[in-house]
Amino acid sequence: MSPIFSLALNRFTAKALSAVCIAFFLVGCDGRDKEAPNVQLITPAFDGLDAQYGDFLFVQFTATDNQADGGIWTVELRKGDGVSVRTSQIGLWQGSEIDTLIVPFALNASSWPTETMTLAVIVDDAAGNRGAAFRDFDYTAAADLPNLLVALTEETDGTSSLLAFENESGEVTTASNFPLSHDLAYADGTFALADAEAATVHLVNRETMAVENAWNSAQSTGSLPLIKRVHALGLQAGFTIVHASGIAVINPSGALLFERFSEAPWTPVDVRFTGNTCVLWEKNDATSAHRLRSWDFVTGATGPLINLAVEPTGIGSVPTQSSGSNGSVVLVSETTGLTLVDVGTGTMVDLCGLIGSGTLSTNAYATTGFGGNEVVFIRGSQLCRQDIGPVSTGSNLPFSGEILDMQPQADGSVHLLFDQGATKQFASWNHSDAAPSENEITLPINTKAVWLVND
Repeated sequence: MSPIFSLALNRFTAKALSAVCIAFFLVGCDGRDKEAPNVQLITPAFDGLDAQYGDFLFVQFTATDNQADGGIWTVELRKGDGVSVRTSQIGLWQGSEIDTLIVPFALNASSWPTETMTLAVIVDDAAGNRGAAFRDFDYTAAADLPNLLVALTEETDGTSSLLAFENESGEVTTASNFPLSHDLAYADGTFALADAEAATVHLVNRETMAVENAWNSAQSTGSLPLIKRVHALGLQAGFTIVHASGIAVINPSGALLFERFSEAPWTPVDVRFTGNTCVLWEKNDATSAHRLRSWDFVTGATGPLINLAVEPTGIGSVPTQSSGSNGSVVLVSETTGLTLVDVGTGTMVDLCGLIGSGTLSTNAYATTGFGGNEVVFIRGSQLCRQDIGPVSTGSNLPFSGEILDMQPQADGSVHLLFDQGATKQFASWNHSDAAPSENEITLPINTKAVWLVND
């Protein structure tokens, strides 16, 4: 499994690694240094952490050594035998210590079984001495997670309801009388409802199905709905909110973690995360111009302002693309086809034309990155899945009805909401599957948004 993040520390050449290994040999032979580095594993703090498919596991550690020669660190996720490695990350360190380092893993390998796994943090110094720290954690596989399909509906009395369907059985539990809302996301036991009028996101406890907290913006003004979009954050438990005057990131309790505002006459369209970089797509309604802005969610550093030559119909995050060109965000447009954007430098590369035939959907929420190295979009009556590369390759799937929404998930899958006329239908699409898997539950026609909960 490849982690969803790529750390600069992880990227080093074979030449650099060979140099470090030679240094191990030369320093270790004279016997001057036989003291192992001291490793402190901060997070997880104890054995027994509960983790499951679709989660992010954040490993935080420090290390110190008696010499200032640096070395290599490795973080491994091991099988239940405590030895065999399922996935790992590796990097170089310099000096006599490793300052607090956070190494993230996306637990999105559908083949991993339910078992007690071992986390190993291994630090080697330049003399070949090794220090290590370990934690056991309990992992629940995708196949063993219960599914709860939740639909947000608009009622005739101007309120909203949440309909929870257990395990595709058709048995439904209804919670009613929520403020009228039009979008839905879920994270860590909390549903986030985007108010249809006010600049408010209502936070509903999954267990009590009651609004327990809320986030609102006094600065958000403009055309309704003021809350344009709400996404599960993915980097950690929380939500990304796109509102009429900017973006906000909150935790499940509504506490503000990050906020940026758009400058009039620019207004937000949607947001994507690529690694820990937040990318905002904005439109100038007066001139019909479009642009991208970006920030590092951890450091707050601002990326270059990227003015777009043409209006995109959608954007997607493609952090693991292998086109040969740098970039982690893709734009889809009728004019330029696929355009790869490096949000760190502002460089844009027009890769190739689009697959499929017909007119691109004008729904800005009907395009998304897929699995880190593909993009899914609607063209005519086809659902198009296209590779990120210089040649137009991929697959086209005909569909009936209208696709109202695509929600990218932290595990690389996509959730889709179809309008079939008299009913609505939910489908999920895993990157390893050739086509979406349609849920058997028939959703009511007044469904506004839907979410598949796996915990």
